[in-house]
Amino acid sequence: MWAQSLRAVTTLFLQQTCPLCDRPAPEDFCRDCWRQLQGCACCEPATPATDALPVLAWGIYQRHLKQAIAALKYDRHRHLARPLGKVLGQCWQTFPLVTRKPPLVVPIPLHAQKLRERGFNQAALLADAFCQYTGLRLVRQGLVRRRATTPQFGLNIENRQKNLADAFAIGTAFQRARPQVPVLLLDDIYTTGTTVRMAAAVLRRQGISVCGVVAIAKATLNAPNVS
Repeated sequence: MWAQSLRAVTTLFLQQTCPLCDRPAPEDFCRDCWRQLQGCACCEPATPATDALPVLAWGIYQRHLKQAIAALKYDRHRHLARPLGKVLGQCWQTFPLVTRKPPLVVPIPLHAQKLRERGFNQAALLADAFCQYTGLRLVRQGLVRRRATTPQFGLNIENRQKNLADAFAIGTAFQRARPQVPVLLLDDIYTTGTTVRMAAAVLRRQGISVCGVVAIAKATLNAPNVS
């Protein structure tokens, strides 16, 4: 009896908690928060932006999805990239972009200083889970961020463009050899599209085709605090 009680207490103590509500969770999220996350989903065929760069997002940047991304990025819950990258992969398999050959997945990079501070690039973690699920090839060093930039939230479109001017460059993977298949950019949040457009422009100037972008969340125009 005492042994059973001890095992029960030990199991309760060691059980991980949901990063969104702090309740015991058998997996990455508790069942209730996972259901709330599913309520943020809006996976539908990719829509072209003004520069004809198709955008495929799994959900709307709001409520539990916004909280989950913040937990991943700022609270160091790196493991959340697995379920989020997986649902993005499921979205891709439902609504894949039409390309002649399977694209290479390139995550939007962080500047080296930001990478040291955070310890990881959330886009790269999401891309890893996304590629594991879809079978697409991940190229971590397709792009580099050569200049530190200020956070994008609170900036209008013109200032966003100035902030990111000359921020990206071709990474070592593509310096050695230009890919003969298109590139699919991956980021955690898609807002105005300034970041991915700047990144795509760098690749295209080197003759590298960019077929689109995938993101775990797409922000609405009135969403605050989006980078």
